[in-house]
Amino acid sequence: MWQSGYSIFRDLGTDSYFLCSPPGPTLMTCDVQLVKQVLTRAHDFHAPAEVFGPHNIYGPTLAASEGEQWCLYRRITTPFSNLKMYRKSHGNDDARVTHVKEQLMSKLNLRIIAEIFYDRELPYDADNAMRDVAPVGHSLTFSEAINAVLSNLATVFSIPKWVLGKSPFESHNRAYQGFVEWQQYMLQMRDAVQSRLQSAKKKDEPYFLESLVISSDAASSRDGIRPLTEAEVLGNMFFYVMAGFDTTSSTLSFIFLLLSLHPSAQCQLQQELDRVLGSKAPSACDADKDVYELLNGYLGAVISETLRLYHPVAWYARKTVRNTTVTTASGVTCRIPKETIIMIDVAAIGRHPDYWSPSTSPGDDNSIKQSPARDFNPARWLDPTDKPAAFPFSAGHRMCPGNRFAEVGMCAILARVFSQFSLRLEADPVDVLEAEGPAGRGTAWLEERSREHAMRALYEGMGFGHGIYPKVHVPFRVVPRGKAGWFSLSLVPLKSLLGLSHFVRTSNL
Repeated sequence: MWQSGYSIFRDLGTDSYFLCSPPGPTLMTCDVQLVKQVLTRAHDFHAPAEVFGPHNIYGPTLAASEGEQWCLYRRITTPFSNLKMYRKSHGNDDARVTHVKEQLMSKLNLRIIAEIFYDRELPYDADNAMRDVAPVGHSLTFSEAINAVLSNLATVFSIPKWVLGKSPFESHNRAYQGFVEWQQYMLQMRDAVQSRLQSAKKKDEPYFLESLVISSDAASSRDGIRPLTEAEVLGNMFFYVMAGFDTTSSTLSFIFLLLSLHPSAQCQLQQELDRVLGSKAPSACDADKDVYELLNGYLGAVISETLRLYHPVAWYARKTVRNTTVTTASGVTCRIPKETIIMIDVAAIGRHPDYWSPSTSPGDDNSIKQSPARDFNPARWLDPTDKPAAFPFSAGHRMCPGNRFAEVGMCAILARVFSQFSLRLEADPVDVLEAEGPAGRGTAWLEERSREHAMRALYEGMGFGHGIYPKVHVPFRVVPRGKAGWFSLSLVPLKSLLGLSHFVRTSNL
């Protein structure tokens, strides 16, 4: 669906079509007018729990629930998802972006989630802050365990655990080990909160895990609200890590690649950071004023444009609970039968020619022309007369409850990195030899060749797991702004970049 973009709808001459099969009809759509109705009419369209079943490998989750169960989970977890919960600062001002290695984004984002959601500082090697350390009693680190589960989610969901544990296949053993290890991590974190439950209850604003554990305590349950079961606590612990970790890591990875590919956009972002933040120390940044200004300025536009072209979730799913009608963008009223699965094609909406103006970036071969990276233009989001069609965090009552956390987290990371560093694409060694060889193609040819490689990788080199992510090797350099020298960063894949130790804890952003 992601690679096809709008092409299937273009070839069919329609923005919506039905797929008919024995299990029932499926409506595929990128009609924004229709999509708005589907996402906001809660009484007619529900989230299909059967589609999100793989999320429930540890227990019931917010994503795969509806009705009273969904309302209960949402009531418990939503108060945590607000800006003031992200102002956590330990007053440490000396963190610097100095350990630029592989495994950046996944480790960085996971450390942020562990610190804010679970009040847990992940252990790492004293000599190398980028190297995680497995605590006593674990064979996998925190990040290795969750990655093993997410990369084998379908396997863990579809194959009985006792079969996985005894299977002769290495992939099955890896999936089972990750499942068991991550469950052990969750139980340990849950038990730690349970041991200090009375003090947690006295907090005005308990953090995420404390809210779940308090809600599972029968003595703390209020009239009419049942306590959560252990399976519900573990299920939602897993879901929030999965949803916040995987999607945000992928989005940040795409942002880094796109800004490397488009240096003018990177320069404009840095100019805005210089204007808004100046020479302020991280702890001096205003969590309300600065974040608001950045998210409503060019930095926010960079995030929005990246989500338009490379949204980590290729589709949203809904299901009709009764026979109903919708009105299309062309004004036609259409009937949708009960029990119809509706697949909202996010990738097609992001590349719909009627909603978005095309880019003028050059491209010689077909793969480059098809690459959404050609159309990267954050400035389109700054035009007050242009209200693009986009649903980056869904919409309606099922809108992502962690949208503010994702926005603030990405804002903090981009602000800290690009206020101090610049990214530059690195040429392939083979191309370097050709540029400097007898033919003497020169620097301009080499730079354009590097852009073509990156552009092609951002279309043909996608990986598809829980969501999309950049999979093909794309090297670039990280250059300190205003300083001589550089150090290399190789992204294989870019989804896993460097971990900036103590990042969120050292910045009010």
